[in-house]
Amino acid sequence: MIDYLKEENLSNLQNCTSLKDTTGKLDYRLTNDCMFHVVFQKSQKALIGLCASLLHIHPEKIRAVEVLNPIEFGEHPQDKEFVLDLKVLLNNDRILNFEVQVSNEKYWPERSLSYACRTFDQLLRGQPYTAVKPVYHIGFLDYDLEYLSPEFYATFQLLNVKNHELYSDKFVLSVVNLNQIELATEEDRKYGIDHWARLFKADTWEAIKQMAQENEYVSDAAETLLQSNQDIKIRSYCEAVEEARRLRRGLELALEKAQAEIRDKNDELQAQAEEIARLKALLAKTEQKQED
Repeated sequence: MIDYLKEENLSNLQNCTSLKDTTGKLDYRLTNDCMFHVVFQKSQKALIGLCASLLHIHPEKIRAVEVLNPIEFGEHPQDKEFVLDLKVLLNNDRILNFEVQVSNEKYWPERSLSYACRTFDQLLRGQPYTAVKPVYHIGFLDYDLEYLSPEFYATFQLLNVKNHELYSDKFVLSVVNLNQIELATEEDRKYGIDHWARLFKADTWEAIKQMAQENEYVSDAAETLLQSNQDIKIRSYCEAVEEARRLRRGLELALEKAQAEIRDKNDELQAQAEEIARLKALLAKTEQKQED
């Protein structure tokens, strides 16, 4: 299905030679799985800035960064490994796994644990356990996790349930709630995590240009975001991601409707069964009176 509004936007974008000349709405934001992956794969500077912010370290502390699962555009756009995560080796001593989720597909704890555990299981045959690199799984979610108190940037580790002693610092799960930026703490703001979150949420080039002026790493991400929105092939992959999401959501709604109808039918059958039981009891009581 052709989105003619996006096609018109593409024509306007391709006439822009730099970010400062660009105006209007974004077609594909960083909340698009594919666009997120592309931007931070293409811009090493932006990736360093994002990693440093989330890990609360200075960017100069990052000596090397490598994307372990780069996108190959010969792959099919619907390949879920192609779009779901971005795996990064940082300073050759830790692995970061990023995921973006804008719709509540439920089971986030199980999903994030599965990805983190797969990444943690990294040893080759014969390697000692001391060679295991720390793993950080970081999710950017645009919805609230119902079982947790509202929080902007939450981090979880393995702790003793009695005295809260840390079991291991090599397994870390974090969530950036893009829906709760106003809850950013002073420390979150100190490292600019809220700034990155606003870049994810931005839907106009005017807002992005404003943020780009305040942070050189965000600026690089913004320039790369513009270049990627101008690329026809990248746009086709991003659109495939959005179309798959729409189809999945449609199926989820249909399933929810069917389940609701089944529940209603079961309630109706239960009510009918209870009424039948009541009438049988009444009939038995009447017959007993007649016999007496």
